[in-house]
Amino acid sequence: MTEPTKTKSFYPLAFLSIIRPQNCFIGGLTVIAGVAMAFRVAPIGPISDFLLLFIYGYLTYFFVAAGGNVVNDIFDIEVDKINRPHRALPSGRMTVRQAWYFVAFLSILGLLFALLTGPWSALIVLCFELIGYAYAAKVKTLGLAGNFMVAFSFAFGVLYGAFIYAETVGLTISNAIPIPHWLFFITAFLILQARETIKGAEDVEGDEARDVRTIARVYGYRAAAGVAAGLNFIGVLSYTLIWVWGFASWDLWLLLILGVVVVLGAGITPLIGPNDKKKLLIGSTLDKVGALVGLIAFIIIPLYGIFFL
Repeated sequence: MTEPTKTKSFYPLAFLSIIRPQNCFIGGLTVIAGVAMAFRVAPIGPISDFLLLFIYGYLTYFFVAAGGNVVNDIFDIEVDKINRPHRALPSGRMTVRQAWYFVAFLSILGLLFALLTGPWSALIVLCFELIGYAYAAKVKTLGLAGNFMVAFSFAFGVLYGAFIYAETVGLTISNAIPIPHWLFFITAFLILQARETIKGAEDVEGDEARDVRTIARVYGYRAAAGVAAGLNFIGVLSYTLIWVWGFASWDLWLLLILGVVVVLGAGITPLIGPNDKKKLLIGSTLDKVGALVGLIAFIIIPLYGIFFL
């Protein structure tokens, strides 16, 4: 990988934009949701006792995700010259060397906060960082496997939240991750996998530069739209089961309806125009909104159960 141009000076905002802070902020909420739901399932003492756990877990995810985003951009310079030339590296506002130093800084911060929650949590984070770098360096070019890693990275936060709660209170591994966490994980994973599939159709031209074997490039736009729709529909089913199986109060039915409508829209829109850039953008945007609605629901569900039921 080569740097597009020499940076003329230091651009502080480049260090902010390259981590995609909005994604890190939202992703960190998955850990908070995971801890809150774990407490709801197995409450031990008042929830205020776990304030630091919420903070450490959130910051761990934020910094690890930020480092992963920077690594991703380092290996994606050539693709981003075509698809997103405004980003920090292809625009020349940051050098590759600066980016790698930034990765080291963010990764160490994430690992330090993980250590504050426990040694096993730190080991999980270390493995997660190494896998994330491997994804950016090689796995991303494999298309479906690359999409898998992106979706897994976001959805994993809720499982991590359950795990750090279990480690803190001394639960066994077999009881560390309750069923509602798995339902949310499956929901978020499938919706984000669908979004990545649609984005692969949006980025066909740029992906040719790195020979990224997305479904759209290998099998065509219609196949990508069909796969994304199937993933979204199964995700809706998993989301609905959170209520059907009694893990969420029916008082929160508006969150159920909103999430279902948005994600069904994300699944249907690309089917109408599989190679229509506008419809693909609408589909991927709706998936992102649907994932956010699901995340908000998973935060509200346990808090509602703790304070109002």
